[in-house]
Amino acid sequence: MFKYTLVPKEFFSEGYAAGFLASVTSLEEGSSVKNKELPAYKAVLVYTGEDSRALEIERIVDALSRIDKYNKVVVNIGGGVVDIALAEGRKLLLVNTFPAADDVTAQYFIFAALRQFQINPEVTTVYLYGESSDSIKEDLFRYFYSVESLPVSGPFAV
Repeated sequence: MFKYTLVPKEFFSEGYAAGFLASVTSLEEGSSVKNKELPAYKAVLVYTGEDSRALEIERIVDALSRIDKYNKVVVNIGGGVVDIALAEGRKLLLVNTFPAADDVTAQYFIFAALRQFQINPEVTTVYLYGESSDSIKEDLFRYFYSVESLPVSGPFAV
């Protein structure tokens, strides 16, 4: 199972990486804890589990940093989870993964995250990372100013 946290780079210590992760989630005995720097927001991703999931989180955060809007929302829905990354300007607000077996549950977590940080969907563009169903795009268009897809591969990939 993939578990992670982000730590501000200035507080990160290689020797305490497992301690950072253990402070926010339970770790199985013998878990291999790894880390990856996220320079766009001066943070370190500390994780255990698949490197491919860590790469996805890294790409989502990188995509967030490339958006020119003030309110930034990047969402990745799939595999029974929804990854949500939020920022205001250059300030990273949230990077988290929630269980979402269906689109309605994913939308619940998206709107809950926006509400927590008082981001108005009516003036915000949501960026969908990865493959997303047409139905989720149509549903989100009802609430957001705009819904755009971010390419995962090709010349414009993040």
